[in-house]
Amino acid sequence: MDRVQAVNAERARMARELHDMVANHLSAIAIHSTAALSLDDAATTRRALDVIRENSVEGLAEMRRLIGILRDTGGDTEPSAAPTLDGLGALAEGARANGLDVRLEAAHGEGLPAPVELAAYRIVQESLTNALKHAAPGPVRVALTRADGVLHVCVTSPYGDRDGPSAPGSGAGLVGMRERTALLHGTFEAGPEPAGDGKIWAVRAALPLTEGDPA
Repeated sequence: MDRVQAVNAERARMARELHDMVANHLSAIAIHSTAALSLDDAATTRRALDVIRENSVEGLAEMRRLIGILRDTGGDTEPSAAPTLDGLGALAEGARANGLDVRLEAAHGEGLPAPVELAAYRIVQESLTNALKHAAPGPVRVALTRADGVLHVCVTSPYGDRDGPSAPGSGAGLVGMRERTALLHGTFEAGPEPAGDGKIWAVRAALPLTEGDPA
């Protein structure tokens, strides 16, 4: 039973990492290729092809890194560094290049535990991927705050019909974010909320900074 549980836990971890590493790039490729095929405009097609190439190259590089980790059985290779919250700026820039109006506010401080940083980074990454696929036009706001031993992550995007192309979703991203939060004994919620005259889609996670402490 212990072996089965360990194998299942590792399979779930690998599935989360693979999904979060690759889904963003593939979603951008799907959306921009659809735009290029739908619009008979040379400049739009050129911009779409630039985005498609950039995401193809980055997605392939991340896939190769993950495959290399899975194939390495000798223990001689240094493990791939996990992303940290210092990379949120680059993550936001990549989302802007894909067409999102990202507003980033991060006041999380220093000295966060590595599992918390990884979970927060992946939650933001997957939230931006979902916004790219489903959000209506408008600003996507990313806020990280630290208070009373808890890191709060909030990503909001306009909720409603979108004019441009979208990419299909399976719901695996929400499952992965919920699992990451549960592993840290935190709380997670995602769904539409009223905002002004309309609605937003909000992703909220509370990640305790001390292992075992509930958020």
